[in-house]
Parts: sequence; C-alpha cells; structure tokens
Amino acid sequence: MVKWLALKQSEKDRLLGLETEVEYRQRWISIRVLYFTSYLMFLAFGIVATGIWPYLKNLDPSAAKVFLAYAFAVPPLGQLIVSPLFGWWSNKLPSIRLPLVLLVTVFTIANVIYAIIEEFPDNRKYVLLVCRALIGVGTSSVAICRAYVSSATRLSERTKTISYMALAQSMGLMVGPIFQSAFSLIGEQGFRFAGLFRVNMYTVAGWSCAFLGVINLILLTPRVFKDRPIALREAMINQGAANAKETWKSVELQYLPIAMVLVSFSLLMFSHVAFQTLLSPIALDQFNWTNEESLFYLGILMTAGALISCVLFLLLDFLCKRFSESNVLVYGAMLALFFSQILMIPVGNEPITATSDGLNATNGNSSCPSIQDWCRWIPPVGKIQFTIAYTLLCTAFSIGTTLSQSVFSKLLGPRPQGTWMALLTCAGSAARILGPGSVTVYVLYGTYWTFGVCTVLAGTIFIWMWVYRDRLQSTKLVQPKVEEELKVLNPTRLTQ
Repeated sequence: MVKWLALKQSEKDRLLGLETEVEYRQRWISIRVLYFTSYLMFLAFGIVATGIWPYLKNLDPSAAKVFLAYAFAVPPLGQLIVSPLFGWWSNKLPSIRLPLVLLVTVFTIANVIYAIIEEFPDNRKYVLLVCRALIGVGTSSVAICRAYVSSATRLSERTKTISYMALAQSMGLMVGPIFQSAFSLIGEQGFRFAGLFRVNMYTVAGWSCAFLGVINLILLTPRVFKDRPIALREAMINQGAANAKETWKSVELQYLPIAMVLVSFSLLMFSHVAFQTLLSPIALDQFNWTNEESLFYLGILMTAGALISCVLFLLLDFLCKRFSESNVLVYGAMLALFFSQILMIPVGNEPITATSDGLNATNGNSSCPSIQDWCRWIPPVGKIQFTIAYTLLCTAFSIGTTLSQSVFSKLLGPRPQGTWMALLTCAGSAARILGPGSVTVYVLYGTYWTFGVCTVLAGTIFIWMWVYRDRLQSTKLVQPKVEEELKVLNPTRLTQ
C-alpha cells in the first residue's frame, strides 16, 4: 500500500528508459484519476439499482414493471450511440481530457435532473427516462478510460491495472447500495431543502453523484491529469520499429478470439443487468417484503457481492501468474456464470401465493400478482438459492469483465484502441439494453423461461470458449514476406 501511494519509480522501471521519474508519477496519477471516473460511473448504477423501482412507483403509481425495463435499458442505449463517436474522436486528439470533461459534465447535469424529477408537474416517468439516457451518455467515458489504460500501461502492468479499474467499478457498485440502504433512513417523505426541492431516500442518490461529478471535473484539469501513453513506445523498442505505423502493422489481429471476448463480455453484461433488474421484482413478488425491506436487504446482498468481487480483483494478478488468463476467464468466469443461471431455476411443488386484486401493493407487504398466471404453478425461488446464485454471478462478472478487457487489449496490441474499446463498450451496452427485457419475460412466462434461456446461452458460450481457449493469447507478430527479407541482399542497399 505504501508503494502504491508513493508513486516512486523502481530502479528496474527506470533502467527500461521508457520514461523519466516525473513522467512515471504523472502517468500513474492520471491513471488513478480514471480509477475515480470509473468508480463514479458505476456508483451511479449501484446507488439506484435497488431504489429506482420504488422511486418510479412513487413518481407515477401507474408505471408498470415493463417501464422499469425501459429505465434500465435507456442508459446503455445512450452509451451505445455515443461510445463509438467519442472513441473515434479520442483517437484523433493528443489528449483525452476534452472528451472526458464533456461526458462527465453531461453525467453531472443528468444526476441533478434525476434528483428534481418530483418538481416536474407531469410526465415524470418520461423525465426519468431522459435523465437516465443522459447518464448513459456520460458513462461512455468508461470506453475512453479503458482505451487510455491500454495505452498508458506496459504489457506487464496491464492485467493488474485493469483489475484495479474493475475494482474501482466494483467499489462503486458496492458503495452504491450501502448509500441507498443508509438513505432509506430518510424515508420516502424526506424534507424540502430551503423550500426549493424535496430530499428523500431516492433523490439524495442523484445529488450525491452530481457532487462527485464536480470533483471528477476538478481532477481532470490540466494541473492534475496529464496524458502519458507508453504502450506504443514499449512496442516500438521491443520490435525495433522505426515509427508507430510500422509497429501497428507488425501486429496480426486474431478475429476469432476477439469475437469470443466480445461475445463473452456481452453475455456477462446481459446476465448481470438482467439479474440486477429482476432483484426488486423477485424480492417483492416471492419474498413478501415491503419496499423498505426490499431496499434494505437487497442493499446488503449487493454489498456482500461487491465485497466478494473486490477480493477477487485483488487476487486476479496472482491467479493469472499461476494460471493462464484464458483458463481463469473460461473456468472462473464462464463456468461460474453457467452455474449461477441454472441455480435460479426454482425447484419444488408449492406454487407462489398470488394477490387477489392482481396488483402489487405499493404499501405494506407485496406478493406475486395474480395477473402473472405462472404464479399459480411455478414454485418460488428460495432465499438461499437466490443468494448463492447471486454470489456466483458476482464472481463470474468480476473475473469475466476484468479479464475480457485485459485479453481484448492484449489481442489488439499497441495500436490506438479508442474505437476498439468503444466497440467492446457497445457490445456491453447492447447486452445491457436487452438485459432489462428479462423483466418482460419474467412477467409473462416466469422464472423457468427467464433463467432457462440464460442457462442455455451461458452453457453454449462456455463450451465454445473452452474449445478455443488456447487462442486467447497475446498478439502475434506478422512475419515479413520473403521478398522483403531478401531486399537486404541487394548490393546497392548494402553499399548505402
């Protein structure tokens, strides 16, 4: 920890001749600023994950669960549209500061809107959708952060650095539910601040993210954040290349493993977002909890899952030194994902008890509504079963998303990765758009279809990656053509 905080260049690093001690310090300060950015983007998701459904019902009692799917799907839609543009733009600029500042500004404004939706006289649920879309646009900064980390780390530093970035993201997911659970003490009524707007257990989440967004903007000022790419310089020295273009051309792109990483990353995102979206509906339908109990207990569950993820992030560097990254990805992530989905398929003979009026109660205890016909014959998901499945999902998500980014970056080599990382982000965004659609499947067909389909998908992708796991290795150098090698035998060139 002392070494991590000191930011002192080791003698071994200094002898490489890639950077001075001042540049080394500036490089790692900038990387840690992006740790904070990644933390904030995921905090925005974690802090509302368990509260957005009751907040939506509070804003508009007529809102259905299907609309909740829209509220979860619209942020990745904004990210899907904006990420490629900003990824391409960041490749063209000498510094990524301007794109990051723009995106974090949009993120901050969107969270302020989220906090004051109650002040709008009507169409509140649509205002919620707009601010969620803008938050998604702001979180496109994650693609730029991933690309910068790939360019600002040496190959030997990459896995650990991406693990720390994933740890920052997990901390956001972990702290978010803690905040939301603590905010539940304020209650739904809350209080009015200076007579201007209401502060309650839902709106304080938006204010918290907006405040941290302002801090993030301060950290992105030129005095703190300085671009210090090093990956290309390292590749040029190792390959003896004369220029950057020659270095990029010497690296062969392997499209099959790149496709496997994109698909696995998408599936992990899909499964995680689908489960997160279903947390509150499952808890309210099948555990007979009130809104406050759901917020409190799910906050504890998500926090425990994030703590497990944090431990795994710290162990990843050690695991990848003992085992290959491809094996850790295939067995530690994809196999765990398969078991997490199959465990959510309910067992037993007793059906879920349904309400008589066909609607979930907004006050008091809730239960599975009678309009969901499957409640009459599908057994409930057990709380222990639910907890183990979520734990395995957290394990798969933390290992899988981290190593997917690391393997993806190494497969690409030293070429500019802004557009490629935007593609990875888009793959995750598309999955996150489809993930909330699981609510519709859940409402119409129940848990058998919802988690049965996910089990089949996870099992299929696991087998595919297991067969080709040896292909998930670093880039291969393109061998020069024979005629190019023979050119050196030209006596004129030798004389020159």
